[in-house]
Amino acid sequence: SGYLSELSSWYRLLSVNQANVIKHALWANFDNPQVISHILGGDYNLHSGMGHHAGVAWTMLYNFLSAFIDSCTAETVGVEIPPSFMPLKFLGAYDTSGKYDKIRPTWWKNKEDAREYCSKQMLSTEINEPCTYAFMANTMAGMWNPRALRIKMQGVLKASDGWEASGDPISHPRLGWTATKEGATFSLLINASYETKFMTFLSLKSYGPNFANTVLEINVTIIRKEINQHTALSYEITGYHETNTSIYVPHKFELPGGGAKIGDSIVLDAKLKSGANFKINGMAFCTE
Repeated sequence: SGYLSELSSWYRLLSVNQANVIKHALWANFDNPQVISHILGGDYNLHSGMGHHAGVAWTMLYNFLSAFIDSCTAETVGVEIPPSFMPLKFLGAYDTSGKYDKIRPTWWKNKEDAREYCSKQMLSTEINEPCTYAFMANTMAGMWNPRALRIKMQGVLKASDGWEASGDPISHPRLGWTATKEGATFSLLINASYETKFMTFLSLKSYGPNFANTVLEINVTIIRKEINQHTALSYEITGYHETNTSIYVPHKFELPGGGAKIGDSIVLDAKLKSGANFKINGMAFCTE
């Protein structure tokens, strides 16, 4: 179902993926009959109960109605629907001629228009929230394997001991910047190409004994270009939680001293303060 969901998402077709909707609740409470019965309307098995079927039906109905209303509104009000406002459909404006042979060409044209619009947005340098440096380790961001992540890190990585790019973008273990031993350290030097006020880490939280008491300590220093001044601050991120599932959690921090201006340098020193396992799936140093 995951591959079908990705395919339908690319072509902007309506789909319902049970795993994406309720797997976090099922996995976190697989041993709690009361929770499972409430969600599925019955015991946990491969064929979900009435609760699941009713949820799928209502989801499909809502999205069909949403598509039809948008199309009818465009016809009656005369408002053109831009590609950016078509999150899941390519129906376009209602055709009063009623000729079914026009539906497929219109649908295809809308799909191509939306793809062109999205491509321009992804390639455009005129973004509202510029980032000095950012990556996310997944296929949607163009990162397919550990080699791609290593190349992305090489531009800013100044030292590393016990960290490596490893994993797979689809199967487990997932792709990420991973600590492989106790006390693992790495250092980054990032020259600010935009005014950079915030730092965001996307990291794994898990429940296994190898993640117990895991803490990553991050020290950030801003080296000012115009004046001989350094500003520093420390942060901590934990890698363990008690919920019986593994998830990626974003952690957003304000950079010290109001952040870095263009030309300033951001020095980051990270150390696995406790524990022996930690995984970073993404980093971003941005204006907002």
